Amino acid sequence: MPKIRFFLLLLIFTWLAKYLIAQDGQCRSGNCKNGYGHFEWKTGEHYFGNFENGKMHGYGVFYWKSKKKYTGNWCNGKMHGEGFLFEENGEVIKGKWRNNNFAEIKKIAFNLPEKYLIHGNNQLEQIIKDRPEMLKMVNKNDTIWNWVASRMGGKDIKSMIYWQESSSNIFLIPEGVNAVHAYPTNKSEGRIWVKHSENAEEMWSGLIYELHNIKNGKNFEKIEQDARLWICNKAEYIRRYAKLEYGAAVEMIHFYNTIWLPFCQSKNLESNPQLWFVYLPDSFSKWMDSFTDKNGYPWHPYSGYYDKTVWGVIEEY
Repeated sequence: MPKIRFFLLLLIFTWLAKYLIAQDGQCRSGNCKNGYGHFEWKTGEHYFGNFENGKMHGYGVFYWKSKKKYTGNWCNGKMHGEGFLFEENGEVIKGKWRNNNFAEIKKIAFNLPEKYLIHGNNQLEQIIKDRPEMLKMVNKNDTIWNWVASRMGGKDIKSMIYWQESSSNIFLIPEGVNAVHAYPTNKSEGRIWVKHSENAEEMWSGLIYELHNIKNGKNFEKIEQDARLWICNKAEYIRRYAKLEYGAAVEMIHFYNTIWLPFCQSKNLESNPQLWFVYLPDSFSKWMDSFTDKNGYPWHPYSGYYDKTVWGVIEEY
């Protein structure tokens, strides 16, 4: 990660911490005055740790709504001493703060064990074997190859992902989709499928989108759990799934601008920004409003998924 990005990130982090200290919230458990407690702000952030005179003091863990977290030392409500910032992509930043001012940083890179890197490369080689047109744009020596192989090895979700060439009993592929994934569970591995196309970029964008989307696995599981418990109806179920996928599409735009487009320019390759959600509406509500066909996305495939989930619960009774 470039030093400039570190600097900006930590400025934002410092500002956010100062901002939240002044916000309204409530003590969820424990002793948030003098002791150990759990405090939640109305903005959705959480702190688990030690308090003194009603301020964060000693060791504590601070969570953003996104579940990015800082774990480290606090003094009189301010970050003071050593701490670790855990990013959602697996990167860990070790730093030292003084009175809420960032003092120094040392990046700790997440390194996959060799066997996971081998797995990622093997899976990508199998993808190319089944979808050989993809080699028209990317080969084994390219940065894109390494990015995809490391994610297939588990860099983002800390679990190996397998290529699925076609539909099976344990991995059903709905009709009318270009790519799909299955998040790993205690009964099955993570899997990704991409529809065959003569357009190499379409297949690469589908694969990379699912590698972003699969990071939502825990949130997808929560939606399924809520459906089984009758906490959310079909409309909410569909909307929650679509909102997570909108987030993955936003990540795709960043990937396109910072990685894919520079890669294509370096190799004099043409690129279609529409495959990378570059023209995505600037809000989820606007994006949802753009879908009007109840036989298309997101009702398909999520309406069918909801029915299957609910009927599965009914059959258990």
